[in-house]
Amino acid sequence: MSEHPIQVVPGPANYYSHPGAIARLRDYYSEDQLRHAIWVGGRQALAAARHWLEPLTLPGAIVDIFGGHCSAHEVTRLAQRAGNDRQVVIGVGGGTVLDTAKALAHRLSLPVVTIPTIAATCAAWTPLSVWYNEAGEALHFEIFPHANHLLLLEPEIILQAPARYLQAGIGDTLAKWYEAVVLAPQPETLPLTVRLGLDVAQTLRDVLLEKSAAALSDQRAQQLTLAFRDVVDAIVAGGGMVGGLGERYTRIAAAHAVHNGLTTLPQTAAFLHGTKVAYGILVQSALLGQHDITRQLIAAYKRFDLPTTLAQLDVDIRQRDQVDRVIQHTLRPVESIHYLPVTLTPATLWAAIEQVEALGV
Repeated sequence: MSEHPIQVVPGPANYYSHPGAIARLRDYYSEDQLRHAIWVGGRQALAAARHWLEPLTLPGAIVDIFGGHCSAHEVTRLAQRAGNDRQVVIGVGGGTVLDTAKALAHRLSLPVVTIPTIAATCAAWTPLSVWYNEAGEALHFEIFPHANHLLLLEPEIILQAPARYLQAGIGDTLAKWYEAVVLAPQPETLPLTVRLGLDVAQTLRDVLLEKSAAALSDQRAQQLTLAFRDVVDAIVAGGGMVGGLGERYTRIAAAHAVHNGLTTLPQTAAFLHGTKVAYGILVQSALLGQHDITRQLIAAYKRFDLPTTLAQLDVDIRQRDQVDRVIQHTLRPVESIHYLPVTLTPATLWAAIEQVEALGV
């Protein structure tokens, strides 16, 4: 067992996922507190949630239309705008917005409420933020000492969002299992909470492989079904719970490192975090020699419309200088790919990418 204890933060203090959940904000915050709120939301996110938010956005509250990255510059700007009389930070949107709201709340020592408008990541659940520079390149993640106070998920908003966000969430959440088994290869030697996190990750894998195709079909038909809600809760709650229970043993390995490498190419900015992570799972499985898993996932990805080749991420494998740039960043000493129990060199990573390419076309 590790000599260094882990911090267990299973999830937010309060989680509601049902039609009408956003109205529960009044159960936790008074009118006076809501008048001293700072709302951080993307333009499209605020528009998508307008029907549910209008009764709760009271005079005196600050509403910031956010369109940047979760960066030191943006958090400083928001902190200056908030001043000294805010009482709660409320984030509305996807992962970047919610990560920014969490970082702002930490900066201001305030509670944070997260209201996801897409199910692309577990950002609404987790007490951490992924930091980027102004160019949109991933830098590192920061874990905060306090859980998010309140998470309000309105499934009707998620249902109406573009399908690509749900697809990205499926990819990001599948990574929970495939990366965790790398980080915790001998779970019997680890604390029970880690083993519980691994059990959750395995359950999520099975739910997503079984129900994602139906959930995506139900979304196209605009039907709020149990399969759709199961997949959404798997992404938002389940994905966050895995890391909260197992901490460093159930967080990120090679799939996220490959994602970080891909962010160095400007054309990949058009693709969501989880979409790039999904491709990273394929590269990780190839690096580990898990050919059956690679084939199984490629077959599933084709049902879910997730990328199985670099070309689907607008990267031309024949442009070796671009692929080398991805490889160089992915293999930085600080990257989590080095948790893999294999020898890593630019040549081995290139070979894994080529193998995915051959299987994926």
